Amino acid sequence: MARLNFDIYSCVRTYYRFSSCQKCIDVCPVEDVLYIENDKIKINEEKCISCGACVGVCPTEAFSLKGFDLKEFHQKFIETEEHLISCKLNVPCVSAVDSQYLVAFVLEKNSDIILDIGHCSSCQIGNLKERIENIAKEANYVLEQLGVENRVKLEEIAYEKPEEEKKIESRRSFLKRFTKQTAGLAFWALAPNIPIENEENNEEEVKNLVEEKVVPYKRIAFINALKNSDIDFKDKYLEVDKISFTSEKWIDNKKCTNCYICYHMCPTGALKEGNNKLSILFEPALCVKCRICHEMCPEDCLHLADKLEFDTFVNKVEVLAEHVMIPCEECMTPFSYKGDSTICPRCRKLEDEIKDLLKIGD
Repeated sequence: MARLNFDIYSCVRTYYRFSSCQKCIDVCPVEDVLYIENDKIKINEEKCISCGACVGVCPTEAFSLKGFDLKEFHQKFIETEEHLISCKLNVPCVSAVDSQYLVAFVLEKNSDIILDIGHCSSCQIGNLKERIENIAKEANYVLEQLGVENRVKLEEIAYEKPEEEKKIESRRSFLKRFTKQTAGLAFWALAPNIPIENEENNEEEVKNLVEEKVVPYKRIAFINALKNSDIDFKDKYLEVDKISFTSEKWIDNKKCTNCYICYHMCPTGALKEGNNKLSILFEPALCVKCRICHEMCPEDCLHLADKLEFDTFVNKVEVLAEHVMIPCEECMTPFSYKGDSTICPRCRKLEDEIKDLLKIGD
């Protein structure tokens, strides 16, 4: 049985059903394990090989593996003197680790991190070497821009655990399965006597997508590692088109109508309201570059900037747009005043349509 868990309320496609994000599908080494049905991500559990590539690539960490917790792995890894990440040592597949974790490891350990790709060529679960190369490349780009000398290195180590350790793990695995089977038999033997709770109390609580946002742990680990370093962020930046995990934005204030859609549907809260809904704020530290705000904006006024300053990414919340709201002279509905017409865009559009109809009538 597959060990893959999927939190649908953390998936960006739940915030916007027509989102273009399908990174999990693109990275999966087995065809038709992950697919889109009714605009939602679905899992074919019978085909899933539990490699964890989707866990690593998902911008909001909506995927997780039973028996492998990335938060726990991160905390344990930085506490040890280990510098090697290998599918035969501490991860299901190296592709399950995101570039943000890799940068955090380098900064926290102040040393190189080695990714073991020695098993990739003979891997039976699918070749994810390209994904591993990409996360290493991205991590090293970030480290280079930070002025850090240490790097994430790819090496064909082909690590194997000692035979005695394998035997111990095999015995533990057997005992674990045996315990589960015994517990299962005991449960079904007692099942007739177990009172069934009211089904109404067992219903899963629906998440309020507007108020409850997703902040992936890998972003928390990444930001903390940056803040805890002694790096001077002045004059250091990232080119937005070279990174996959965040962005810098600007808004065409003349086109923006202050409709609230972008920050209501932002899955992480990177976009938010300010000044009693008279301004739109942006916090790059929370952005996961899912592009939902761009895809949903009815006026197409949100754009990616070329560069993201590190100091802005770590420490700042930016003002992207500011608005003056006045009532429309025609319908009295408040709208964003641009210094020209005192009639709202909807009424202006209606007037133009009426004029066109009159021309047709003539």
